[in-house]
Amino acid sequence: MRRLRVLVLGLLGLAGVWGCGDPEGAEEASKGALLAPPVGAGKADVGARVTDQGALAYGEAVAGEFTGDLEFHGYTLRAKAGAVVTLEVTQKGSSRNLDTSLFVYGPRNGAAGFGETARAFDDDAGWGRLSRISSLRLDEAGEYLIVVGTADGRGRGRYRLEARCESGECLPPEPVTPAEGACPEAFAARIEGCVADWEADGEFQGSTRDLVEACADPEVIAPTLDALCASAAPPADLCARSLDEVTREVLPACVEAVVNQRLDGACVFGATWRDVFTSGALVVLSREVLTAGSALSDAEVAQVIAAVGVSAWEPTTREEAFDAVDGGEIHRVQLWDASNRRAFTGLEYGAGENSYGALFEQGTTTFAARIQDGDLYGCTVTWGAERRDCASDAACAEGLRCVGVAPEIQRGRCIDLAAPAHPAQDTSCSAEAACPAGAGLQCVGAGEGGVGSCAPAWLTGSFEVSPEQAIPDRGEAQATVVAYGLASVDVEVRVDLWIDHPRTADLRVTLVNPIGAEVLVAEGVNARELWLDDAVVRGFSGDEPVNGVWTLRVVDGVSGQTGTLYRFGLTVTSRWD
Repeated sequence: MRRLRVLVLGLLGLAGVWGCGDPEGAEEASKGALLAPPVGAGKADVGARVTDQGALAYGEAVAGEFTGDLEFHGYTLRAKAGAVVTLEVTQKGSSRNLDTSLFVYGPRNGAAGFGETARAFDDDAGWGRLSRISSLRLDEAGEYLIVVGTADGRGRGRYRLEARCESGECLPPEPVTPAEGACPEAFAARIEGCVADWEADGEFQGSTRDLVEACADPEVIAPTLDALCASAAPPADLCARSLDEVTREVLPACVEAVVNQRLDGACVFGATWRDVFTSGALVVLSREVLTAGSALSDAEVAQVIAAVGVSAWEPTTREEAFDAVDGGEIHRVQLWDASNRRAFTGLEYGAGENSYGALFEQGTTTFAARIQDGDLYGCTVTWGAERRDCASDAACAEGLRCVGVAPEIQRGRCIDLAAPAHPAQDTSCSAEAACPAGAGLQCVGAGEGGVGSCAPAWLTGSFEVSPEQAIPDRGEAQATVVAYGLASVDVEVRVDLWIDHPRTADLRVTLVNPIGAEVLVAEGVNARELWLDDAVVRGFSGDEPVNGVWTLRVVDGVSGQTGTLYRFGLTVTSRWD
């Protein structure tokens, strides 16, 4: 049977309102004539003595029986502020010669429980040696604990307990019980306030989800829980739980609620140009460098001119545009917004060593965002329903499924698996014959100069960390990312990597997948830095799980130098096994 979480006094030192008798009777009881529910501190733990018998209703008696030593039975009773109640162990239904005790604690105050001091107490004010607390006024609204015991803790027999309302109306308004899996609005507001404080401070390092999870903390929530449970209409579902239970069972829903609320108004591309490559919503379909000699359509030239116009330059021709940018190069990225199922083109370049450019709706010069000094401005596209994090289907919008839940973090992504396939899906593709633009398809498995097939872009996910971890001399550094939201097995694995080391030839870099298979990434590279940009990693079987922990290992096998692992990015394209 579930044990009540309550702190009460031991062998009588009771204070508060006495339900019967006079000061002399109280003094006599305090000498040890009556056994109260015990506390810990070397005595019996109250959790092992007071058993939860459920709720007590006005005018409806409950029955129980004492069959062992030191038994205490607890009942909860709801009351409005100012309610006057009588509690009685009645002659009818109680065993002859049973000597009972009766205690009242509360009201419940969140994680603090019902308190340490009995509000009222009685031994023999009822019939014979039974207990009664008459006309007890409860000044505070909430849930109270009624404890029935025997006077010496060794009584045996049946009892019948009754609660009567003497003031006409004793019940408070119906408590507000959050829907299953929902986050109370007060919790969400408190977490959002914590997030806003951290953002204003500017010192938190990590994603929005990291920040929300940090704010969904017991210390942040406890005051709000206490205030709710002390209100006139306490949420019964919350106030019946300990703070630990609320943290474990309720706050995960709050994390999702706050994150999703923020995504509703968040730019799908992120806050910086760099975010485009790590946004959970986006899939990078292709990357290339454009120059004045690149073959471009009229529509593509128009995009180049418009993008360069975001800087201080105002070109009117293709030639003027490329002349204005650093090195005469513009980086073009084709993007698929898997959250909205829309295609975009990003053009980024250097101008005076600063990053500028624009994101366009594919095939147009309609701005989706502008890049200035590496930051994104004027974003017109917010997150859609898909690609949002989830732990189960219940966390996704109607019709979406929670796909690729990684067991280590219990997180997947919401995907519409029932969406109709594009006619070009599963057709062949290559570097020269790409998948149709705007179709949400990417060419996978082609390799260098080979032939692949067009697969849905959502089957690819990118994950990145910046550990800035020291690589010890003749030692090892590791970095991990957790891949999630993918199908079941790998098709293609690519790595972004930045290692600073005086002798990169000393290093052996490997990648370990979620089931422990390890393949070589780089070894014996002679350079001042080891820099890999979307490099294909070969050697995995193509038939092993992709959702889970991936580990990058950097081993320095030669004495004499140390280095630093600055960045590890992983892009995995998956398929269904």
